[in-house]
Amino acid sequence: MIYNGKEIEFPAVMQISFFKVFEKLEEMAQDSDKSVANYAKEILKEMEKYPELRDGFEDINLIKKYKKPIAKLSRLLFPDALMSNEIKALTPPFNFTPIHTSSRFDNIIKASGENKASHEELSIMKDVEPEMMYLYCCYFILGKHFGFPVHAGGHMQVDIFNENQGIMRTYKMGINADLVEFEPTKKAVNITEKDFHELVDNFGDIKVWKKKFPPNSWIMKGVNLINMTDATIDRSMSNITSNLLIKSADSFENIRNSIRSLFNNPKLELGAITLDNNSMVRIDKHDVKSLLLSENESISCDPDKMCQHTFGPLIENREPLVISDIEAFNKQTGSGISEKLLSMGLKSYIIAPLISEEELVGFMELGSYNKYELNSITVEKLNEIIPILAMAQKRFKAEAQNMVEAIIQQECTTIHDSVKWRFEQEAKEFMQKQFNNEQPVFKDIIFNNLYPLYGQLDIKGSSNKRNGAVKADLIKQLTGVKKVLKSALEETGMPAYEELIYRVDGYRAEMRNGLLAGSEHKILGFLKKDIYPVFSHLKERNREVGALVDKYREMLDPDLNTVYEERKKYDTSVNLINQRLASYLDDRQEEAQKMYPHYFERYKTDGVEYNMYIGESISQVQKFDPIYLQNLRIWQLVVMCELENEFKKIQKELHTDIEVASLILVYNTPLSVHFRMDEKRFDVEGAYNARYEIIKKRVDKAHIKGTKERITQPEHIAIIYSQEQDAREYRKYLKYLEARGYIKEGFEDLELEDLQGITGLRALRAKVSYKIPKKKEGLTIDELMEVIEK
Repeated sequence: MIYNGKEIEFPAVMQISFFKVFEKLEEMAQDSDKSVANYAKEILKEMEKYPELRDGFEDINLIKKYKKPIAKLSRLLFPDALMSNEIKALTPPFNFTPIHTSSRFDNIIKASGENKASHEELSIMKDVEPEMMYLYCCYFILGKHFGFPVHAGGHMQVDIFNENQGIMRTYKMGINADLVEFEPTKKAVNITEKDFHELVDNFGDIKVWKKKFPPNSWIMKGVNLINMTDATIDRSMSNITSNLLIKSADSFENIRNSIRSLFNNPKLELGAITLDNNSMVRIDKHDVKSLLLSENESISCDPDKMCQHTFGPLIENREPLVISDIEAFNKQTGSGISEKLLSMGLKSYIIAPLISEEELVGFMELGSYNKYELNSITVEKLNEIIPILAMAQKRFKAEAQNMVEAIIQQECTTIHDSVKWRFEQEAKEFMQKQFNNEQPVFKDIIFNNLYPLYGQLDIKGSSNKRNGAVKADLIKQLTGVKKVLKSALEETGMPAYEELIYRVDGYRAEMRNGLLAGSEHKILGFLKKDIYPVFSHLKERNREVGALVDKYREMLDPDLNTVYEERKKYDTSVNLINQRLASYLDDRQEEAQKMYPHYFERYKTDGVEYNMYIGESISQVQKFDPIYLQNLRIWQLVVMCELENEFKKIQKELHTDIEVASLILVYNTPLSVHFRMDEKRFDVEGAYNARYEIIKKRVDKAHIKGTKERITQPEHIAIIYSQEQDAREYRKYLKYLEARGYIKEGFEDLELEDLQGITGLRALRAKVSYKIPKKKEGLTIDELMEVIEK
């Protein structure tokens, strides 16, 4: 069989035959109505010259030869009165080469640009694989010849482009196979009930089907009658609905094309507008456009601000605004809307409210480049799709709001993924109580028996560095003020300027001696109250001094209205450190969570701090073992070394001289952690557990006993502990990290001075190596377990 221009294997040999039409004519020849009988006999007599049309022929090229007698036979199937209305074609079985067609069918094919001759195969089934065509034929034989319960017909949809309209039209195609019969050859296999069950259980296995239906083992004789109906409107509605339900980059474009098909207009423009805070605004999606509003533009729906010609129908009455002639509407009303539409070249326009459950959620727009193409009749067709668009718009708004809330929750609260399950559990109980009409209360959430791990990488002397930066900026600002006042004094000789210079010098001297609490506030207050009014006066009265005033103002940061140079260098450096280290820590945390789920919270200060809690109450399903705690402690040590190395890379990019110092706090007593609903954060539970929080806050300021040296030093990691068993555990880890090149050989074991309310603290302090293994060469899980088991 020839398919798509190629010879393919097929279970049946095709024979084009009109034997069924002949049978009908012979029946008509016996009709009691003589006119009918005579008509049938006349055709039968004429067809005696063409026995091939009854007996059948395989060569498709003979269709052209028998064109006239085929046309006469086909009149029984194609009534003359319906030739321009019905979309019909006669084709060979399983072949789409037209034998005879209605005039409307011809017009559709001609408009598609195919311009097929009657003897050329149409491309309706061109995408079906040859093996699938083989199976379809076998399926027909099972139903038509053997009578097995299979559906051997039905409808399919085909898309045919209309070049004249510039749109894709959809047709529902039904294939009537009543004029076809299958005859077995000697090679045909008789299909039993058992064979049938085997075949339907192996529909995709072509080998099984070819065994039961060998190639060319049947003869399929007859013609197919194809009937097509225009289903463009139904398909357009379906496409609009499906594109509103799915999320893809081209959904809006697909909806626009479907609406163009619905209205038979390839140049119709589509827009969408949403409501936000009682204003019409563009939908916040890059692919969704508005005809009326440009980017970041909005129109208030307030009756005092909106044109009455638009406010009345759209907002008050919630009815579509139909402008069939925008030019005439503009002359009549002078509306700003019509001027905007005219500037886009539009000649007619509709904007329709989208209402879902009595809520106005937005508007849809249609624009045409032709007058009167959009009118009140258009609205009737729009009414079919507006409810769908309204529901979709409401869903989009709800999803957008959910996304906003999700972002707020993600950025502004501390509900970590590891404990989210517990909050969801409580929320479900809360909802269930609501459903049961009970008074729900969101219960406190407490996780018991958790082991804490704390770490920080802190900027050394951050307070002094920040104060130094503030002092330098203030001195520069005061110097600029003095320069202006000195010039004014020289120009006018007024003693008032001399007195102000005296006070400025006093503040400068105070700054050089050191920044005191309240100094910055006091100086800025002095400038605002006593200096700036004078500067405004000088700028109006004296051009030269006014130029100095302008030069002074150029020194100031426009937002802070103060000199912000040294502080900016320091703040920029701190922000860079925080962002890079926090990002690195977050990435490494994702790996740590795979070892065993644990709570993790990180916050940026002058550096990076983080808390981790691990224990069975955190994990929803996984049983806890102390080995997971030991594993997390080694991981923490390794990551602190990596963070120190990351800082060394960042240090080269900083605008000011900054050093950091690292600290780990070891606390071997399990805690209870309570989520405080009022503060939306986790905190330790109970007075005894609060000792851990006190140590965290104070320990980085501790000195080595008998010295003035702080335990935290640049290029070192200090591990604070209070129990000897913790020291033994960490010594083992440190020795291993020495061997792996994370820290340098030799670490200190130091006693710390007593802190307020805290005694007995000690520290292991190791010097960081800045030639640690590359990340891919770092510690593996097996190596971590090896360290733990030593």
